[in-house]
Amino acid sequence: MSFHKDANEYFREVLTFLREEDWLFNYPNTHIFVNRILDNFKTDWIRPLRCITNKELNDIPEGFVNSNWPTDFKELLVKIAALKQEIQHYNCSQQPVVLQPQVRLSAKKAHEISTLPLVIHDMCSKHNVTVLVDVGAGIGYLSLILHENYNYKVLAIEGSGEKVELALKYQAKFYPSTKGDVKFVHHFITENSATTIENLLSERNWKQNVGIVGLHTCADLSVTVLEIFQKLSYAKVMVVMPCCYHRMEERTLTPEQEQFKRFPVSETLRSVYGSLNGESFLRRPFLRLACQQTGNAWKHMSEEMHALHSKNCAFRAILEEVAREGNYTVRRLKRKSGKGNDSNYTMDAYVSNLKITHKLVTSEGTDAEIDSNFTAKMLEKWAEYKEKCYLVEILTALQTAIQSICENIVLLDRAQSLKENGINCDVYQITNDRISPRCHALLANK
Repeated sequence: MSFHKDANEYFREVLTFLREEDWLFNYPNTHIFVNRILDNFKTDWIRPLRCITNKELNDIPEGFVNSNWPTDFKELLVKIAALKQEIQHYNCSQQPVVLQPQVRLSAKKAHEISTLPLVIHDMCSKHNVTVLVDVGAGIGYLSLILHENYNYKVLAIEGSGEKVELALKYQAKFYPSTKGDVKFVHHFITENSATTIENLLSERNWKQNVGIVGLHTCADLSVTVLEIFQKLSYAKVMVVMPCCYHRMEERTLTPEQEQFKRFPVSETLRSVYGSLNGESFLRRPFLRLACQQTGNAWKHMSEEMHALHSKNCAFRAILEEVAREGNYTVRRLKRKSGKGNDSNYTMDAYVSNLKITHKLVTSEGTDAEIDSNFTAKMLEKWAEYKEKCYLVEILTALQTAIQSICENIVLLDRAQSLKENGINCDVYQITNDRISPRCHALLANK
């Protein structure tokens, strides 16, 4: 990841911008109407943005600016473009790993586990690494591929006992010859796991040049792995792909402020964060935006897809507003509850399905009925807001435009923490972000 400025200067520029423009992201998207977010669109923006073409909408995250747009709206887009930093692709001459025909995976998973091993092997070859520790190994796809294709000995560590059992069954069925060289261990990784890992490697006489690797090192795990990498003197290479930043553990939480145990992690960002009161705007919505879809995915959306997305967002935001007015909390009854799959989806259809997709909870914790009065209020709100529904997509385009900036802050913070301790670390794009949105890896070596 090549930055034209030093980390301190970049952090300060980005955080200053995010603090000034926190109306773009500093709230759950379900609170768009609760927090009156669309009111931030200035009066002279409304008419030209109503006429925006689908291509223009798709190109906003890529830095497109229409010369006829209002001056201050254009200035906002120029500011965003100036803060973007391109993350380089990791160049590897090898072809992707060919997966076993019996392995049935989603396109995303198949792409990840056929691509990441190339980078791991390239890094390990340069530093004479022969043993790998796979953290968060899951069912073992990555571990087994790394041994099968490159003959690494692999200590595969997984925090879920159920997944370890599945990994052992998968190994016995498809890779029985690897039992001596790929060892699955049930252990939940914490900041104290360095000693456990050292003991496990010593038991197998694998305590030599080691690489620590991980696909989907979720939430705090990637930061914990950074700490372990620093503690183990014989760990020479680290390749991890962080994700799920929004699931990081909190330190303190109030309605106005939110702090996390492992963000920021570098002294450089902590200093800037402290001087700008980062706890007031680098909150969970910021971390959630950092792991949303990228601009590369957004630019391929059709007019129908945008219409459907804006309706789904608006309907859910109206539900939240009406619930808040009644002093209720909204709970989903199933994942992706209530979302339509057709641009002709109507608010009438949404409210008619409401009882099977969501429930209301009172301040005392008891369930409340979604009655005809409640749904009537929702229909009234839709009549009020539907003419502004297109602004939801403009807002989402602006959020998509700053998504990479937010993610860069999280990634650079982690890389910077290792650099401050004298360890080489950089960030590269590994996978295609249209297929696998969390496409970046932290690459470090001693």
